Amino acid sequence: MTYKIFSFYNRFVNPRVPMYQRAVFKHFGYEIAHIVNEAFSHGDFLNHICRTVQDTDYLIFFDIDCIPLRKDWLKLLLHDLQEPHTIAGAAQTANHLRNAQNLYISPFFFGVSTAYLRQLGYPDMRMKGDMDAGQNLTEQIIKNGGQVKYWWPTHIEEEQWYLHHPEHNKFGLGTTYNDAVYHAFFSRVDLSDRFIRKCNGVLPWYTRWALRTRQRKWQPPEGHPW
Repeated sequence: MTYKIFSFYNRFVNPRVPMYQRAVFKHFGYEIAHIVNEAFSHGDFLNHICRTVQDTDYLIFFDIDCIPLRKDWLKLLLHDLQEPHTIAGAAQTANHLRNAQNLYISPFFFGVSTAYLRQLGYPDMRMKGDMDAGQNLTEQIIKNGGQVKYWWPTHIEEEQWYLHHPEHNKFGLGTTYNDAVYHAFFSRVDLSDRFIRKCNGVLPWYTRWALRTRQRKWQPPEGHPW
């Protein structure tokens, strides 16, 4: 089986964040494609990749401030996806919608097969009146009798939000899912330190040294927010 991994960001993201994310993936032996597009919303990016990338069996998405913590994360995810008509990834609740009475696979980390997306008719991933970005995919899968395999929070650095589940009912800044994937939440220039610290905890010393050296040589272009 084949797979491709994607992430997306724009000029508001601290430039260290994609640098460190790519380093973590490389450390574990994986490649991640970074899509930079100032015109795309998150939903636009998801629609674009889901509808145009056909030369692989599975599509896997990570937010730019989301990383694997273990080399076997992919094996675990692909095992979940081996069953047909399945989506797998991190559980999330949009607390600002439907009185927080919703549960879906978050677009910050999930995997799905290209064949299943085609069969579903490529559900729109953009935000709507009562749905967050990516939420419609989970809802269409449930509506069509598919399987939803949630990865649950196993460690939370700073509890912030309600998760609509009787047992796993919290998530927040710096949440780890299934002891395998970490999401910092927030990656703007003034809110990226948590993510960088986590990456440094995963990376070997020589990679950390190389990244620090690269940072010192880099200067942001004039007019950018960072």
